[in-house]
Amino acid sequence: MSGEQEKASAFVSRLLANPALAPLTPLQREEQIIQFLHANAAQLAPTLGSQAFFPGKSWNQIVALLYHALIGIVDQQLRPDLKSVITGVQFGFVNFLRQQSAGSEKVRLQIEQFLLGLLSQMGARRSFTGAFAALRYGIVDKYINAIWTRKSYTHFELTKVQRLKLSKDDIKAMIEATLLLMPVVHVAGAGTNGQGEQVTGTVQAQFADKVFQAAKKQLIVLPDQVLKSGVNANVSYLENRFIEATARLSAVFAARCRNYQPNVRVDRGADSPDKSWLSIARRNYKFYGFDIKILDELYSIAAENGW
Repeated sequence: MSGEQEKASAFVSRLLANPALAPLTPLQREEQIIQFLHANAAQLAPTLGSQAFFPGKSWNQIVALLYHALIGIVDQQLRPDLKSVITGVQFGFVNFLRQQSAGSEKVRLQIEQFLLGLLSQMGARRSFTGAFAALRYGIVDKYINAIWTRKSYTHFELTKVQRLKLSKDDIKAMIEATLLLMPVVHVAGAGTNGQGEQVTGTVQAQFADKVFQAAKKQLIVLPDQVLKSGVNANVSYLENRFIEATARLSAVFAARCRNYQPNVRVDRGADSPDKSWLSIARRNYKFYGFDIKILDELYSIAAENGW
């Protein structure tokens, strides 16, 4: 490791050591550091360009060094965390959808290898930040349990409209698989538009079709229904009203968890974290392409449970 790389790693390590970042997932911590560097560029540039750090380097060159160091450090934590999350998904439903045994371990290994390849891209990492957090924090489990108790709109969309002839636990697993596959829009061979819309993160339905065809060649063990759900979780429901309910739910869960912080203390009289976020999401559902009826139901669940 060169002297510049050592300095970059030391600087990034000090930023990551901030106790406020400790409860977050590796990708959330990475995103927080990137936002910090952008927000404080004017103040950091003179210091980091000094003789003590990176003399003679432009700010863009300094940021490139810091990004490289940041990704290297975060990946050391992300890889085992990712393996743990994938191991926790019960892929038995894949055999039912395929009507033949694919082998859960084979499915897990192929998804893990696929994701590790995708996550070498910064855009894919940002696409995965919220989805990975949703998986780590168990948001699927608690909301699906409540949805099954209510047997209202979302339950109907999953079981009757999407026609998933699966148990509650298998549908949970399919949503978890959908979250895992959300960064698929950055797959090689789908064209140059994989970054999607910069603010909402959505991609156009036509591009999503190209993604599906490109990804299908790499994820050969997955049924089309599962892969399409992962792809369509990145498409606005306002653009395509036929998007699977698993995809619509996953889009909301990933967006909710991008900046999710566990164990947040709520001030007296204030809304609970999920209720507050969902309230804002309901007002802006058209902008982000969410299904307003799903948002309404999740908002009611959060309010009832104090989430």
